[in-house]
Amino acid sequence: MPSTTTDSDGTQPGTGKRRAPLNRTTVVAVGRRLARDEGLAAVTLRRVAGELGVTAMALYRHVGDKRELLVAMLDDVAEELVIPDGAGSPPDRLVLAFRALHDHLTAEPWVAEVLRGGELFGPRAARFVEHVLTLLAEAGLDDEQAADAYWALWWYTFGHLSYLPAQRPEGRPARQELMTRVRMDDHPRLARMLSRPPRAGAAEDLFVPGLRALLRGLLAD
Repeated sequence: MPSTTTDSDGTQPGTGKRRAPLNRTTVVAVGRRLARDEGLAAVTLRRVAGELGVTAMALYRHVGDKRELLVAMLDDVAEELVIPDGAGSPPDRLVLAFRALHDHLTAEPWVAEVLRGGELFGPRAARFVEHVLTLLAEAGLDDEQAADAYWALWWYTFGHLSYLPAQRPEGRPARQELMTRVRMDDHPRLARMLSRPPRAGAAEDLFVPGLRALLRGLLAD
């Protein structure tokens, strides 16, 4: 079991390493690092405590359980999001906002996995939602239309983020093997599409054009 004591100079006994101060900020930071580097399954109170050189019981003053830790991690990510709001038309500013969100969450792939459960979210993300709803109102939508448009834009963004892990090189051999089971003679259009595989970075490059097309449809209606 990791030691909960430190030497007089604040180092962990026998290691010579100075232990990070134990507070909510450091607990959340370790949780996020584990999620980024090793995946969401690595984020447990026991593992976080071990990284900090304390027992799991010591964390309960800062996060009551894993659920609370995940909410705090989501909130931390939401707080760091910089929402661009310069000059331009509401559609242009909406594109900037969702592009910023997309880029921000791409660096934290575990977020999409948590949100996929449908229960947890970071309360501080409310400022992003309010910003988007304000821009949709400026574009001429009433409250009901703006709500529908917001969800369509979020689902588009979330779907794109959820698919990005499928683009990683380590998953390609398995997908290619499965594609050999498809009778291409029965799917000529698919065969032609696959003969021209997506260029590198296409998923990211297509996000904004798709976003603009979706916005045009939403605002036209």
